[in-house]
Amino acid sequence: MARPDIKTERREQILDAFESCVSRYGVEGATLAKTAEMAGLARPLVRHNVGNRDELLEALVDRFLERTRNSMATMISALPAENKAKTAIDWLFDPKFSDPQLVRVSNALIAASCENPSVAARMLVWLNDFITRLDELLADEFPDADPEKVAAATAGITGIYFNIEALYPLGDTDVLVAASKRAAIILLESLETSQ
Repeated sequence: MARPDIKTERREQILDAFESCVSRYGVEGATLAKTAEMAGLARPLVRHNVGNRDELLEALVDRFLERTRNSMATMISALPAENKAKTAIDWLFDPKFSDPQLVRVSNALIAASCENPSVAARMLVWLNDFITRLDELLADEFPDADPEKVAAATAGITGIYFNIEALYPLGDTDVLVAASKRAAIILLESLETSQ
């Protein structure tokens, strides 16, 4: 069997280190020096294998978008034939399905969007992709519901979900998670009664 390309391995090693730095220090604090140190490589190797800091950030955003799209697609494809929306709520609001580092990275990328229009545009695409997929799921489950109510339920569930996921790192949020999940279910139930 052929050995994987060393440049590909190094690139992943560097992106793993940069992701850890962004998770820990935010985008502004994730320097090339810290990334190189965390990767166990000399700084020139980081530049050689990935590029400058802007290229490193671009590669991280690419990888983040790919991972989150794949994760959402996997979740949707794994939903049962019946009660898809309720099952999706169960999974979205279960901390064991959350990736704490990925949550911190998403929060860091959103925060960096204030200063970086390119990151902002790409993170907006990410958010809209999530909303579109959730809206399609709810519209399929509740075909007779008013589309405006489906859109409102989608917006409410999205806001509740991203808020609670951002709070997981605080720990001991079980009561808030349970109440947030119940609020999302109430939004689903409002679609049943609006048919």
